[in-house]
Amino acid sequence: MQEITLTAAEAGQRLDRYLRKLLATVPLGAIFRMLRHGDIRVDGKKVGGDLRLAAGMKVTLRVPDSDVRKAPAEPSPAATSDDPLDALHPHELARSAGTAPGRLQPRVVWKDDHILVVGKPAGLAMHPGTKQEHTLVGWLATQRVGVRTATFAPAPAHRIDRGTSGLVVIGLTPDALRLLTAAFRNGEVEKVYFAVVHGVPERRQGSVIASLWQDPDADSREAKVVVDARGAAARTDYEVTKHNERMALLRVVPHSGRQHQIRAHLAHLGHPIVGDHRYGSVAEVGAGFLLHAGEIAFPHPETGRIARYADPIPREFLRLFDRE
Repeated sequence: MQEITLTAAEAGQRLDRYLRKLLATVPLGAIFRMLRHGDIRVDGKKVGGDLRLAAGMKVTLRVPDSDVRKAPAEPSPAATSDDPLDALHPHELARSAGTAPGRLQPRVVWKDDHILVVGKPAGLAMHPGTKQEHTLVGWLATQRVGVRTATFAPAPAHRIDRGTSGLVVIGLTPDALRLLTAAFRNGEVEKVYFAVVHGVPERRQGSVIASLWQDPDADSREAKVVVDARGAAARTDYEVTKHNERMALLRVVPHSGRQHQIRAHLAHLGHPIVGDHRYGSVAEVGAGFLLHAGEIAFPHPETGRIARYADPIPREFLRLFDRE
């Protein structure tokens, strides 16, 4: 039998959801049977899966040890004002661990007790997947930041594509991550991107308002998301900030947050992003394509006040317009 004393990191969530993470290899039906039979108890009592957890509660489990996820051997405490990482310059924190090559190392833009904001390089995937040797989540696992328990580790609150560079917001505590993901889901986050596109839009400022549909038959070389009335409503605003005869640098504001929204809308406009082969570009630009998540604003999960962060437009974007 095992006994786990809950901390503030587990407080507030339903027991069944906590158990699904703690007993990741055990089917949900089996977890509910254990609750009914009293093989899982809280403070010595049989309880239902809808129980809300609180710090200090004791969960006892009559299950094989191998079924229970273990907390990290040396869990990283929540960052505090005397955390040694606070004395590090952001680029030193980014170098402090991780095996990815330098060009794929995230840059720390901001860190406090609740959030970590990083600049992700183009070419670095967010999550593990097929042929993904290096990922942002893998890098994050090497950083001694945030709360870590058997059922929680710091994680990104949203995604940007592998080929896109720029800002990613990470929740360092369960409450912070929950509030951040809710802010993204509820449209409370302002995002500004910068894109280099083929050609120059006839209108220097405008909006693309077109429904987007995910094509289930698209392969890795074809557009995954297309403009189609069967899809979800989406709007993207753009403004030309620089241009020459061949291309333009756009400031882009997506209002709907659909998958591949900017890429699909700019291709629909007739100006695909340079290097974005899925959506019509024939240019080769290296590890990604020329799309950068440059500005973000959201309610800070601790104070509720709007926090704003910026990541400069990559030099390789701007150099294309300095050659003329």
